[in-house]
Amino acid sequence: MTERITFAAFYMDVSAATMDRIHQTTSTITVTEPQRFIQTMFASARHFHPGCHQVILSDQHTLFPPQTKAEILRLPLDASAPMLSRARAWLAYLREASGHVIFLDNDILINGDLAHVFADEFAVALTYRDERKWPINAGINFAHGGQLADAAAFHAMWLRRFQLADEQSGVWGGDQDALREIFAEVDFARDDSFGWRLGGLALRFLPCARYNFSTLRAAEMVGHYPDAAVLHFKGRRKPFMLPYYQRYIRKIVNRTDK
Repeated sequence: MTERITFAAFYMDVSAATMDRIHQTTSTITVTEPQRFIQTMFASARHFHPGCHQVILSDQHTLFPPQTKAEILRLPLDASAPMLSRARAWLAYLREASGHVIFLDNDILINGDLAHVFADEFAVALTYRDERKWPINAGINFAHGGQLADAAAFHAMWLRRFQLADEQSGVWGGDQDALREIFAEVDFARDDSFGWRLGGLALRFLPCARYNFSTLRAAEMVGHYPDAAVLHFKGRRKPFMLPYYQRYIRKIVNRTDK
């Protein structure tokens, strides 16, 4: 029997003061129309995975429109540390989850069937690129439904490393800093999918070029990218996400959103 796939987003409202702190690390983060981005991301997932489950991990205060097509799971989170709260939410969800889980940012589009990823045996799959600062992009990561206990163990270790960082890291970037440290011995100057063992945990690395694709130039994500199964419209690429969905996913995939 094929395991159900859950696509899990994370979103909570943050204050203007927290946004100012985020902008101390990066100036490209915006929250314009976040609910529309979330729903478009889920719509793209349903095109390629019609029977998927969709969940939004959030705090106890953020409001969502009544027409939201997803389960909303509310957790006791700290809105002043959004990235640290996201890591805690992921771990909490894995401890209760069933089936395969894909955690993903709200500025992502699913651009192909991802079921084949779970044909391999692993606890967690992460996406990588040959980059010095953040070789692993945490915008999407996969937990195998057959190894959820090990997936939770990895996330717990990742969270512990994250929590050792300074307070600003919990606002932005600390999760990817922690991954760089955990996998400091891995050579990411390659472009294939490969396995890695961390203690007793089986992990898998997937190339960003196919599973977490972004253009090199932030203002130029305007083409058609059929060879990439996951598109990440991060930073200044966000304005191109909704037009891409309308032009290349909604029109060419012969399924009806339900």
